[in-house]
Amino acid sequence: MKQDLLELLIDIFKSSGYNVIISSQYDILVEKNGHKAYVMCALSPDYEEIKSFSEKIKGCTGIYVITQKTSGELDDYAAELGIYIWDRDELALQIGRAVLTNMERKSRNCQTESELPSRECQNNVSPTSESARDNWKESFEQEPCSGGGLVPLQELSGGTERVSFESRIRSPVQERKPLKRIEDDETPGAEEYETLNIQSVEPRISKDQAIIIAKPYLIGPKDAILKFVPFWMYSYSVEAEKRFRSKVVNITGEGKGFLNALNKSKENMDIEGLGTPTRIPAVQYEVKRPNVDKKQAEKILLDFIIQENTREMRFNNLEGQAVIYEQKNISPRADEVELNMDLVYVPVWEVKGKRNSLEINAYNASILEEPVDEDAEFV
Repeated sequence: MKQDLLELLIDIFKSSGYNVIISSQYDILVEKNGHKAYVMCALSPDYEEIKSFSEKIKGCTGIYVITQKTSGELDDYAAELGIYIWDRDELALQIGRAVLTNMERKSRNCQTESELPSRECQNNVSPTSESARDNWKESFEQEPCSGGGLVPLQELSGGTERVSFESRIRSPVQERKPLKRIEDDETPGAEEYETLNIQSVEPRISKDQAIIIAKPYLIGPKDAILKFVPFWMYSYSVEAEKRFRSKVVNITGEGKGFLNALNKSKENMDIEGLGTPTRIPAVQYEVKRPNVDKKQAEKILLDFIIQENTREMRFNNLEGQAVIYEQKNISPRADEVELNMDLVYVPVWEVKGKRNSLEINAYNASILEEPVDEDAEFV
């Protein structure tokens, strides 16, 4: 599993123009224009290993990559030693962004060069755009250390996309064959599609890319199935006026979200382009049947909305020489809530490993923390 993680990191750095050196002492040394960083990979955090890593690089930039979530305590400890942590969430974010950036760049280039033969269009897809390279270079500069230093990506996650992602064919470690881009084996327009008569969005990551993203988290990921998961997309507004004794309380509010029609969990997602019918790649897929109908979903959401918009009021009254304190919760009624609902389907890749599986949102490439289905076997 560590070897898979190393290959992913090598691909990310090489796609951005960095020279990558495999090292038994540091795992990876990356360098570009005199700017260097040492990278060490681990499957679980180890305080002693971080300390030893810091001592070995002697004040140079170090990136410690793990496939688990980290605690604030570990992050603070590493920061004191000058080491940057890439944990599970940060790694997934960088891989997902890289995959999407690569797809968007490929789509733009092939559209602008559509009059050229398909092979020429592929050859014009550069590993990294000039602006992305500039952002990468400028953002990684730091105090010099043996010719230069780097600042890892987690400090830059809110900015412009900075890396492109390349997938390569697995080869024996001792041979280290050159990387091979996904684009080299694809001809624009050659992929087959079909349509589904459901309100959804077209997946933005392919099956192969979903498997690549899942590699750090699964043992032997080899296959994936595309699932269309039903959600009740909702929006609401509340406007109510309540009187209690001599006081008037105005309750107003609004919100939106998604209610999973399989397990009743609520999600916040930004999805654009929902429509019917939906174009999907010609792969194995499954459209899940809702377990929660509209009436049930409406009751669940109304209970949530009323609770969310309940106001706590405190009153004090003088009775004789005693002050009486009183507390009361004031809530809107169901008929004071305007609720709009629509059934939509969100594409999700379920990547299957040897023992369990991992689910990835096929629209935004994010890894799902909880299974979308109650009977799913999840990592």
